[in-house]
Amino acid sequence: MTATARRPKRQRLGDRLTSPDARASEIACDHAIAPFDRAATQIERTWGIDRLPELVSPETAAKYGSAFAKMNAAINASDPDDCAARAAVCIRGLAAMEAEARAAGHQPMPSGFWMHEQEGNTIIIAQDMRDWPLIEKMHPGVPIFSMREVFNALEAYGQTVVAVKQSFPGAEVKSQTSKAETYDDPIPF
Repeated sequence: MTATARRPKRQRLGDRLTSPDARASEIACDHAIAPFDRAATQIERTWGIDRLPELVSPETAAKYGSAFAKMNAAINASDPDDCAARAAVCIRGLAAMEAEARAAGHQPMPSGFWMHEQEGNTIIIAQDMRDWPLIEKMHPGVPIFSMREVFNALEAYGQTVVAVKQSFPGAEVKSQTSKAETYDDPIPF
């Protein structure tokens, strides 16, 4: 859970539409790390992204880092049994780090704050900005946005996105092209 070793996330390789070339061992590994992915997501929601290893002793952080590296090696080797075993060790490591951090008096993020990391960028969204100094102290340098700012950004993003979400419930906007781009290539049938 450091900047150099990102947490493996499930790729949903069992979906034949999105991963038609996935091998059986890759699918099994993907499912084997699912419990770890769920546990790590919960830890990140509670403590913030990459924060918990910073709150424990160097020895505990090193043990977790070693377990994490071994799980990544098992994923890279496409070894489902090893992935399952390593994921279980990492889940116990997360629990141990959380217990140690709480015993040392560290506090989780206040409710109403959400961290999101995507493509190496991390942001925090705050429902209520009154606790921003505490959050800024916990996560220095991470931009904090209020819900009002998020709403204003979405409003500026355009009504097209809102119309897509209304027309296709459950749709996820992954990117948006510039309005200057046009698609006039011939249809291949």
